Amino acid sequence: MNIIPEEYVIEKFYTFGYQPKRNKYNKTFQCGCPICREGTSLGSKRRCFYIPKNNNIFCHNCGWSSTPLKWVEKVSGLSYHDIINEVGKYEYGFVSDVHDTEIKKEYTTPDLPLDAINLFDKQQVEFYKDNEIVKSCLKLITDRRIDIAVNKPKALYTSLTDYVHKNRLIIPFYDERDKVIFYQSRTVLQTGHSTYPKYTSKLGSDKSLYGINNVNDSLNYVFLFEGPINAMFTQNGLAVAGISKGDHNFTQLQQEQLKLYQFYTKIWVLDSQWIDKTSFVKTAKLLKQGERVFMWPEKYGKTLKDFNDMCMAYNLKEISTDFIIDNSFTQLTGTLKLVEIKKAYKN
Repeated sequence: MNIIPEEYVIEKFYTFGYQPKRNKYNKTFQCGCPICREGTSLGSKRRCFYIPKNNNIFCHNCGWSSTPLKWVEKVSGLSYHDIINEVGKYEYGFVSDVHDTEIKKEYTTPDLPLDAINLFDKQQVEFYKDNEIVKSCLKLITDRRIDIAVNKPKALYTSLTDYVHKNRLIIPFYDERDKVIFYQSRTVLQTGHSTYPKYTSKLGSDKSLYGINNVNDSLNYVFLFEGPINAMFTQNGLAVAGISKGDHNFTQLQQEQLKLYQFYTKIWVLDSQWIDKTSFVKTAKLLKQGERVFMWPEKYGKTLKDFNDMCMAYNLKEISTDFIIDNSFTQLTGTLKLVEIKKAYKN
């Protein structure tokens, strides 16, 4: 029996499966089956399952069942040797003739996606200047003023070959020593396929905080954003790469990183509560947890969704930290602000 690394299988599962998702409770994955297409239920159900601990992929609709290696061969058209070569490019270890139920992982995940192109490197940009993906990434960077943002990363990337993050803008998350330890990618093309997520995170890696390598020690505040692009437009902006629906706002790694700033005042900055109901709900949750939250003033909040929108609308490269501090509140006052906003929803 031949076993290919779990991360490689997941990448292929997300590439070829329809609307893939992960079940974090039993550590399995499911998608719409790319083999049988599941008939009229495609899009409404996910009947193809990948169970890593059993080294098995099977479909409840068509009955297809075998190893992930056979599944990748079937849905991708790659040969056995093609797959081995791809695994080698990623520096995965290839495990053969394994009989134990627990598989030892003998690979290292690369810091960046395959063949990453540095969009802040003039020589690399010149070489790829006629490539449509590179041009689309550069246009998004300039249109959204990311290239002049006060808290932008040292580099932004794209990849033309990566199995998961191909043709997307790749945003690196550095640690305090300027080493890339995590990344997210953002779509840049309008494909017409709703199955392609706007943001995708590095597989097999714990979420880190964006921006900790740029923190200014003279400012006794850190500002917590969901997404890295909005965090780029203020000093000491940190991004958590999404807030979960549960009670925990941070991963274990992020909790460890935040210990560096235990004496800093932390203020959450979400999308406008005036026009984003999800942000409204998350704000209420954070206030209940005793957090301090930036409340969008009505003047801006009714027309602008986030800090990136504000910088584009007013030709800014930075949102003043004083503006955030002056409009941030804790539970009682913040809740009263939400009541005012809720009235606007009803009107």
